[in-house]
Amino acid sequence: MKSTIRSKLFLLTYSIILGFIVGLIILNNTFLRNYYINNRETALVDAFIEVKDVGLNDGNLPNKMLEIESRYNLNFQILVQNMTIPSDVQIEAFVEIPNLYTRIYGNDITIPNQILARIIVDYNLNENQDKRLGFGDRVKVGDDYDAYLLGMNSEVYNYQDNYQMLGLFVATENDAGQNVFYIGTITFSSIQDSIRIFNSFTILIGFIFMIMAGLIMYFLSYRFTNPIIEINRVADEISKLDFSHRVIVTSDDEIGDLGYSINKMSMQLEKSIKELQLSNDKLAKEILYKNKIDQMRKEFVANASHELKTPLALIMGYGEALKLPDLDIETKKDYLDIILDETNKMNALVMELLNISQIESGKKEFVYKEFSIKNFVEETSKLFALIFKEKNIELELDIEEAVVKSDFDQLQSVLSNYISNAINHIDGKRKIKITTKIEVDQSVIVEVGNTGQTIPDTEMLSIWDSFYKVDKARTRAYGGQGLGLSIVKSILETLGYDYGVRNDEDGVTFFFKIYKQEF
Repeated sequence: MKSTIRSKLFLLTYSIILGFIVGLIILNNTFLRNYYINNRETALVDAFIEVKDVGLNDGNLPNKMLEIESRYNLNFQILVQNMTIPSDVQIEAFVEIPNLYTRIYGNDITIPNQILARIIVDYNLNENQDKRLGFGDRVKVGDDYDAYLLGMNSEVYNYQDNYQMLGLFVATENDAGQNVFYIGTITFSSIQDSIRIFNSFTILIGFIFMIMAGLIMYFLSYRFTNPIIEINRVADEISKLDFSHRVIVTSDDEIGDLGYSINKMSMQLEKSIKELQLSNDKLAKEILYKNKIDQMRKEFVANASHELKTPLALIMGYGEALKLPDLDIETKKDYLDIILDETNKMNALVMELLNISQIESGKKEFVYKEFSIKNFVEETSKLFALIFKEKNIELELDIEEAVVKSDFDQLQSVLSNYISNAINHIDGKRKIKITTKIEVDQSVIVEVGNTGQTIPDTEMLSIWDSFYKVDKARTRAYGGQGLGLSIVKSILETLGYDYGVRNDEDGVTFFFKIYKQEF
């Protein structure tokens, strides 16, 4: 059977709790008794340090002693030895010796008189030899004091069952040379009973704690393992190339990081597969585009050849005609003018093609400067003043003043091409209107409209291509090559400006937009 993380957590938790309970019981049985006795012996010594500072003749001695006894939970007796103990005396039992001592403080209930007598005699017999006292070991409490820790229980003096007493016996001399004894005692029932009770209590609390821990671990393990199960489910879906599933990350820990990593991996895989698909699609499109470019190149070469064929044929024809011997001077002059005119057309065509190539390849440098849009329009339109007059064209200017920052010469080339295009296609009322408008975003729109025939919707995009001519008969009439709008497109796209054309009720309007960031 497959072992789950949840079951492992249960077993681990219960093992830790059970080990803690067993360890606590072992520690109690091994060290608690000694720890408790050492703690109480330290309390006896600390209490005596305060007791020895209380004068024996102090009238407030009882109150001060009661306060110390109450604070340390122990009892003290202060005795003064009345008689000298002969060195050859032998006491093997606990017997009461009359007039052995006088009690300055304390009572005979805590320690019976016969036990006190045995301790005092034992001290006197061993005092000069500095030996171990029969009931305890020597401790250090001060230079002028002999101190011993006493272990007095029922096994030593057979006084009372289950009765244990710890004592501190301190001897010193008063000003009269008499021995003064301070005997501090702490009584308690058998520590083994306390350990047994404590162990029972520990087992009971441990059992209750195990039940509570089981309930808590059930919910905690659910919260811990449920995200892992969810991560496993999402990973299984990813293996099936289904990237629509995501791990819901609800914690900021290692499991949350794992869920985040799974989501990131899913997104990366989905992105990579989509990119691969896009690359395949792009490759297919590039093949089609290459074929289209090849076709366009062929058309360009054909169009350029066609545009150059007519002037070359004329130049060759009139050049041959000049060889005829019977031509008069006037006829030769006319032939030379025709050849020169066709040469200029060919030169203009080549220069326009070169200009388009430089702009599209990025070799043409643009020079930005601030200038008035009103002066720009007026100065450009004046270049066509004679043509307007010759062709009886009405020019209307509707200019909103603004200062822009752009390439003046290139924008003048754009506006000149728009005006030339309007002149060549004007009809009807024979009116050209140049308008500038400032938009809400402070960009400036320049429009050139002319009355006349509109452009078919199917040819709106094609008019920006090189050598494209909507009305080929009209184009031949004014000698255009179909490159003007292609130059406009190259300049405006390089500058990053929007441009376009629209049909109006009585004509066509071309426009371009200068953005605010260029100001």
